[in-house]
Amino acid sequence: MHHYHILHKGLPITFMALLLTAIAFAQVPDYDLLRTQREKDSLATAEYPYIFPLFGKNVVRKGFDLPLPVGINISYYQQSMGVIIDQVSLGLGGDQLMPLTFVEFADVTNKAKNYNARLDLWLFPFLNIYGMLGYAKADANVILNAPFDFETVVDFSGWAYGGGAVFAFGLQGFWITANGNLAWTDMEDYYDPVRAAVLSFRLGRTLKLMKNRSLQIWLGTMYQDPESIVNGRFLLADIVSDELAGQFQDYYLTPWYNALTPEEQQFIDAFVQTMMQGTTDTRLDYQAEQHPEQTWNMIAGAQLELSKRLNLQTEAGFLGSRTSLLVNLNYRLPL
Repeated sequence: MHHYHILHKGLPITFMALLLTAIAFAQVPDYDLLRTQREKDSLATAEYPYIFPLFGKNVVRKGFDLPLPVGINISYYQQSMGVIIDQVSLGLGGDQLMPLTFVEFADVTNKAKNYNARLDLWLFPFLNIYGMLGYAKADANVILNAPFDFETVVDFSGWAYGGGAVFAFGLQGFWITANGNLAWTDMEDYYDPVRAAVLSFRLGRTLKLMKNRSLQIWLGTMYQDPESIVNGRFLLADIVSDELAGQFQDYYLTPWYNALTPEEQQFIDAFVQTMMQGTTDTRLDYQAEQHPEQTWNMIAGAQLELSKRLNLQTEAGFLGSRTSLLVNLNYRLPL
């Protein structure tokens, strides 16, 4: 049997929403138990000059060191994730969707890249909120195992947006964060934006390098829950080729066709007839049901605090079928 290769956009298989992932906030409120009495007395009378975070003056006087409240972030994120396709349904020319239960896929690896900007604010000393906007590009190699061998490369792109919050606390150079966000990806061939939820936990350590400079390192775990049902559309012209047409030569004599239900045979007949007539502007609606091979993976990262205002951060995801890399430049402002 032969594997056929086609490059196109909008196969009746879609993939998980491309995720806008916020990196760990390694600049967190920190309480130093080893401060001298003079430092404690100085903090007790200190004036906190900013509006945010709310109640910032109170925690500074108790000995906490707070980051500047507003952050502007520019980041690059890439991810490779295993996806399992459970079922695909197709509708030809506006007809009712037909579940293609006779179609079987090999596991898919979805590779995505995302460029995004994020604005964050320390609303309270323990709570940071943020909004994100990014542009995402992805491609995936899809292999059809049944009813015949077929291989295609899917590429797609779109805008992504979302928001989230980080709960954080630091003590004596150690800190913990819990980060949750929701993001929506608006792909060009989707009927609706696709939602994805991300939850992550990090445990880190701040290492002082010199005055106003430090290094933060952390280890954590991340959970991703992309929307499992996606609806979209494409044109028959996006997939029609001589190679695909060749798979349907004398298809009505094949064992797989004769094993179909009458409704499934009727759909295949209409599909082949439309393809052979050359009406490639016919619209195909689809619904894809899928899920990631795994929802949890490990993360590890580091941040170099160049000054109170400027930080450079990187984080890697590993373990299992999902790997990722994130690089983030963070500039902080008073408010």
